[in-house]
Amino acid sequence: MTTLGRAIDVAVIGAGVLGLATTDALVRRGVDVLCFDGRPPGQAQSGGLTRTFRHRHDNDLVVQLAVEAREGFRQWERRSGRRMVGQEGAVYAGMTDSDVKGLVAHGVPHSFVPAERHREFFGPLAPVDGPLLIDPGAGAIRARRVIDALSGWVRDRIVPAEVHAVTIPVAGRGVEFHTADAIHRARHVVIVAGTATPRIAAGVEFDVPLQVALHARPHYEVRDEHRGGPLPCWVDRSGRYGETVYGSPIGSTGRYVLGLIGDDVDIPLTPAGALPPGRSMDEHVRRVGDYVRRALPGLDPRPVGVRVCTMTKLPAGSDAFHAWHTPGVTALTGHNLFKLAPVLGELLAETALTDRLAADLARAGAGALDAPAGVR
Repeated sequence: MTTLGRAIDVAVIGAGVLGLATTDALVRRGVDVLCFDGRPPGQAQSGGLTRTFRHRHDNDLVVQLAVEAREGFRQWERRSGRRMVGQEGAVYAGMTDSDVKGLVAHGVPHSFVPAERHREFFGPLAPVDGPLLIDPGAGAIRARRVIDALSGWVRDRIVPAEVHAVTIPVAGRGVEFHTADAIHRARHVVIVAGTATPRIAAGVEFDVPLQVALHARPHYEVRDEHRGGPLPCWVDRSGRYGETVYGSPIGSTGRYVLGLIGDDVDIPLTPAGALPPGRSMDEHVRRVGDYVRRALPGLDPRPVGVRVCTMTKLPAGSDAFHAWHTPGVTALTGHNLFKLAPVLGELLAETALTDRLAADLARAGAGALDAPAGVR
């Protein structure tokens, strides 16, 4: 016990999808765990309606984790009685055999189809040059449904309080962390607090080189003549239509969300957390609309909504993540992690129980801090 707080076994800081998944994994193991966040569960970077689940990554070890995460989503679906990953599949343009080595290594079903067959797999797509890569096991994540299920399973373990700092006292006896109303101690603390991770983790001398930026994802209506047809997740790295993009359907709403890929599509925030003077997100929305007119005639190019996301990236790029560990504290951050939440939650729970960084976290995160920028 400590001043006006309680001593617990494990504290999870952050109630986004990773924090909730980690808390759930620990609860199922019978651990005394509490999850702290000053915002409602899933209302920061885990917010929104959709994410893309895909198997293809440049890092073969992340492909392995994606395979395990897909099974984890199936287990969550069985527990909740609701679908969490759709059966839309994913279609890629601009891929070659060198891009699917991880899929081959881990036995992930996939195929290349001629460009002229695009209507069979993505009806609203304009004619393309070169083959299309098909990942039939991919699909659109029902993001809000996932958050609702997880927060329901661990609702009595969520503490609505912001954590100001984490420290390891010289005298030992656990890890100390502070909220506005109490000083707590835990045997182990897991930090998965999104944009706040570098600040909180600095108290245990973790140097987290996280870039925080804004990113626009406009939404478009599917034209009536294309409703009911194939509407998969989409990744276009070909550059044929002037931009590289990703996209996914928003469930069965008849709407589709798109975002740009590239070094110039996120606007880094200043140290004060503001957009740099003179910068605007409107230009990015206009660029996506121009792409829709050229590449996706089955969508109405007038946006019907937009989500402006806070993005967190490590030096290796959009698929990189890294875990830091010292006795008593583990932190993890990166980008595009929603799709890996079932497996990352299990690995973080294992780390918290053993106080040793899970091997798969260390292996998959190698090079995330110093590798050149990657691709989606």
